[in-house]
Amino acid sequence: MILLWGTMDDSPMAATRDALARGGADFFFLDHRAIAASEIDYAFSPQTGGRCVVRMANEPIDMAGVKVAYVRGSDFRDYDEFRELPTDSPQVMQAGWFEAQLRAWLDASDAVVINRSGPSATNYSKPYQMKLIRQAGFLVPEALISNDAAAATRFLSENPDSIYKSLSAVRSIVRKVGDSHRSFIDDVNWCPTLFQKLIPGTNYRAHVINGEVLAVRIESDQLDYRYGKSSMTVAELPLEVAEKCRRLTAMLGLYFSGIDLMRTPQGDWYCFEVNTSPAFTYFESLSGQRISIALADFMIDADSR
Repeated sequence: MILLWGTMDDSPMAATRDALARGGADFFFLDHRAIAASEIDYAFSPQTGGRCVVRMANEPIDMAGVKVAYVRGSDFRDYDEFRELPTDSPQVMQAGWFEAQLRAWLDASDAVVINRSGPSATNYSKPYQMKLIRQAGFLVPEALISNDAAAATRFLSENPDSIYKSLSAVRSIVRKVGDSHRSFIDDVNWCPTLFQKLIPGTNYRAHVINGEVLAVRIESDQLDYRYGKSSMTVAELPLEVAEKCRRLTAMLGLYFSGIDLMRTPQGDWYCFEVNTSPAFTYFESLSGQRISIALADFMIDADSR
C-alpha cells in the first residue's frame, strides 16, 4: 500500500495522486489539512519494531501495510484554525505531536519513504550541500557565506560579477549584486548571506527518481528563471553528468531529487543545489516531461516488491 501525506492544493501531490490513480495503484491519501481532527497511536521498541495506527474522522488506518510513502511538508500553523492560537495551546500541541510521531514512524519504518526527514533536512544547509556536490564530482561556483560586511566587500571586489541568495531552504530570488546593493552591504552584519561568483551559461534541471534521470534545458529572460519568461525542452544529459546526478542523490540518501545545473559555453557543468522535495510540476507543465508518471511508476513498482 502507498501512503500520500500532504495537501491536494499542492500541485506535485495532486499530480502524483492522479498518476497513481491512472496506474491502478493501491494507495490512500492522508490529508495534512485534517491534522486538527487526526490522532495517532505509535509505539516502537528494538525487539518488536514499530506499531502505528492513524485515525482520521475516527477511521483507523494501520500503517503496517504501508510499503511506500510520498511526503510533502506543510506548516499546519498556516491553516486558519491554528493561525491565532498560542504555541502552547492544546490544539497546536496535539497537531505538533501528531506530526512528530508520524515522521518518527516514517523514519523508523522499512517503507520506501520519499523522502525521509534526515536526508530532506540537507536542503536547510547550502554549505553542507555544496560540500557533497563537490564530492560528487561537480564544479561549484566560488562562494562566500558571511555576516561580515568587510569580508563580503573583499569577495565582491575580487568577483565583481556575483549573485546573492539565501543560504537556507527559505526561498529567495537570485539577484546579481549591483551598485545599489553595495550601498547597504553593512546589512550583511545582521543576516548571513550567500554570495557566489556568477556563472554564465544555460540552466538545466535534472530530476532523479531512484536512479532515473529526467532533465530539461531552460531558456529565460531572467537570471532567476522562476521569476521570468521561461521555456523548457526535454534534454538528455551527457552520461558522466547524469551519473554525477545519480551519485549525488545517493550520497544525500534521497529517492527523489531536483538538481539545479549550469552548462557553460566552454562545456563545463556546475551544480548549484539539490531540492529534496522538488516542486516538479512547474518543470512538467513547461516541458511536457512526464515526471509525475515516472514517480508514480517507481512507487507502484516498489509497492509490488
